[in-house]
Amino acid sequence: MELNDALRVPLAPSVVRDALEDIALLRASFDHCESFVELTRGEYALTLTVPLGPLRARYDVRAHVASEQGDAEGQPRRTLNFKARADGIGALRGQIEIVLLPESDDANATRVEYVLWATATGPLAELPTRQIENALHEWADDFFSEFCAVVQAKHGLAPNRARTTAHRRQHVFLRPASLAGTAKRPPLQHLGGALTGRAASAVHQRESSPVPVWAWAAMIVFVALLLYAARWFNG
Repeated sequence: MELNDALRVPLAPSVVRDALEDIALLRASFDHCESFVELTRGEYALTLTVPLGPLRARYDVRAHVASEQGDAEGQPRRTLNFKARADGIGALRGQIEIVLLPESDDANATRVEYVLWATATGPLAELPTRQIENALHEWADDFFSEFCAVVQAKHGLAPNRARTTAHRRQHVFLRPASLAGTAKRPPLQHLGGALTGRAASAVHQRESSPVPVWAWAAMIVFVALLLYAARWFNG
């Protein structure tokens, strides 16, 4: 499977390149990352949890820089090989290539383009390829979006995406039965004995519900009996 995308960072390519070599910045860009260390020059080990669809698991990842050079136009290009293994669900093995391009209209801005290739083994390989691609795409999108935000935050700048789509991708996955209970709406929360927002509105609507018809009929019959009894006692 192959995935690709691009993002824009309003910083020079040299600054972005240095950020890609900063372990602290990279770790901050991975959500649910437990550890990230450089074993030797260009070789890394990390442990992280991926909470997305069929990839949901805790992974031990090994990655190393396969090549680092400029392209035909002299732009920085880095290729990393990786293997991510998770007990019980299999492994993902592949390669990711990152190219840093200066923006044509701004020399102090960088376009980060990446291509990711991956193959699945074990139980993961039995799942529909499209489902794994969607999960990988969302995971890669989250990482690079966070990376851009972290780098810009370090330099006091606001995030800015290269893509101009109005809405972010949404992927739907089947939730395991063991997790179905977590999707239920939590009970209403009391704040100092009071309810706010939708909770207050819901309580108000329940309190102002109309009296059932049978209750009105019972009250009318009861009043009629009282009037009849009063007339009987008065002769």
